[in-house]
Amino acid sequence: MTTHELRRVAIPALDPGLLYDVDVEDGVFTRIEPVGERTGASGEAAELWPGYVEAHAHLALPANFDDSLDDPRISALSYLYHGVTHVADLFGYPLLKSRWEAGQAESAVPYPELVHCGYAATATRDAMGLTGHGVEFPSPVFQLGMEEDLADVLHANRRRGGTFLKVMFTDGTEQPEMAARFSRLSPKVLEHTERVTREQGVPAVLDCNTREEVLEAYRIGFRLFAHPVRDFELTDEDWQQLDGARFVSTLSGLRPMVMEREEFRAEYGRPGFLDTQDPANLDFVAGVEEPYGIQYKCQDTRTAALHAMRLNNLAALRRGRLLVGTDCGNTGAFHGYSLLGELDLLAGDEADDPELRDGLRHAATVDNLRFFRELAGQDSVTHPLSIGAPATYNLFTAGTGTPLSTLPDTTVVHGVAIDRTAIAREIRTIRESASEGKVVL
Repeated sequence: MTTHELRRVAIPALDPGLLYDVDVEDGVFTRIEPVGERTGASGEAAELWPGYVEAHAHLALPANFDDSLDDPRISALSYLYHGVTHVADLFGYPLLKSRWEAGQAESAVPYPELVHCGYAATATRDAMGLTGHGVEFPSPVFQLGMEEDLADVLHANRRRGGTFLKVMFTDGTEQPEMAARFSRLSPKVLEHTERVTREQGVPAVLDCNTREEVLEAYRIGFRLFAHPVRDFELTDEDWQQLDGARFVSTLSGLRPMVMEREEFRAEYGRPGFLDTQDPANLDFVAGVEEPYGIQYKCQDTRTAALHAMRLNNLAALRRGRLLVGTDCGNTGAFHGYSLLGELDLLAGDEADDPELRDGLRHAATVDNLRFFRELAGQDSVTHPLSIGAPATYNLFTAGTGTPLSTLPDTTVVHGVAIDRTAIAREIRTIRESASEGKVVL
């Protein structure tokens, strides 16, 4: 029997004003007991939080600036390095399933838990020649042209191990007066998709951009949205109309489009980048002359979209509706590393606000894990920090003087402490192999 003990630690996800003694035996919590108040000198006690959960990843999309795709073993280890213990993959995972599982079987450390949808579903080509969002990526997507197609999609994804459905429902506009980039599912097909997935108990996550798209999908019955609204700051009246809807933050996936060279250098200069990511990315961003947004004539609209997204994320957080994710796999949004950066982007200049810090960490752990379990068809009620629950957690030095993106002091998965030095060494070994740590789909 393996045991370890933690004494007088703060657990803000249970009660920010108390200190706890915690015992772990054979990988589960056996004691979580309040032992005093967190006041005065005890205010700097170590903080225990559940493991981070990535609520929006794409393992089959290339995050590297040269469009190369990292070996999924590197992605898994990168998540662990950064204290991310659960990952929701929102399409394309079957292409990498065997490689992930092979790495997991050989790994000396427990991989993050993974839930995936199989392949996403999108619209077919319309009369204007536009295709559904998703077909522009290297990973396959299913196309829904009529209601009868849905049965085949659900069956195929189920055979691939998918437990939820990702639906691409956006025409690609991000600001008013923009031209549509993609075709959208018809209301008839969308209504059929909502009814069938609800009847079959299959969670459905929608990819939407605009207020109009979200309100339409909500009216039909959808409640899980893969991104915040980008074109408007939602009003109190809007939020009343969207009662119960939840949104994933995903600032990290859009921001590289508008970043300057020095912003890239600062973003990728945090501890952990060189230990987990391809250093060629640093060489690339050092040569950036102007943001992609300027090159593609969308700098102003993307900047406005990011501003609206952050405001809507914080409004969702205040209402207990925010999930924290990155859209990683999109260029410049890296597995594991970017989730910690997402917290900094959300906090902005208010990072020293204790209530905001705790709220964001709660969303990225407790609320995200509830979402993960829903997608996986698991119990989503039991608190992750309860007797009998897996001892999967991060320990942090308390205080408001450090960025939210700071690495955890300690990460433990099912009672096993993660050795970051060993993980960095294993990633380096994979990158030095004949494949250079890359895979081709």
